[in-house]
Amino acid sequence: MLCFAFGADLDRDVRSAHIPEHRVVGLAALRDHQLSFPRFSQEWGGGVASIQTHHGDTLWGIVYDVSEVALAELDRIEGFRGAGDPHNVAERQVLLVELTRPDDGSVPRRLRVYAYLPRTSNPSPPSERYRDALVRGATQHDLPEEYVARLRAIPTVAAQSG
Repeated sequence: MLCFAFGADLDRDVRSAHIPEHRVVGLAALRDHQLSFPRFSQEWGGGVASIQTHHGDTLWGIVYDVSEVALAELDRIEGFRGAGDPHNVAERQVLLVELTRPDDGSVPRRLRVYAYLPRTSNPSPPSERYRDALVRGATQHDLPEEYVARLRAIPTVAAQSG
């Protein structure tokens, strides 16, 4: 099952803690979208990342492959109980991304991937710790430097817990 990491799960340590068994497929772009922070997280002490439509912008991340068992564990971690469940903390949605730099040497292509998008609840800027995880992950995967610079410039709030 292919998934798109664009938030804190870009960071290898965060991703590996959640899903030790995964394989990175490559670098991917989601055109005409940008990051948003629609949900406050006690764990991170600030907002967590989601995506929103934004004409002309590109949101970068990675595609990784997981087993059905690992996907079920991600559902649990992200708070996804099932399609349309009113108790979902996040929705698991299918997105179409451009695999721009595949790690397997294949040609770039479009892929249908799962992404977890937090439901809006007490929107907040991210904590510095969360923003640092975004930057660290983007740097680890050699995302475009202008994108990394935009991540570094995201305003933060003082961490309230974590």
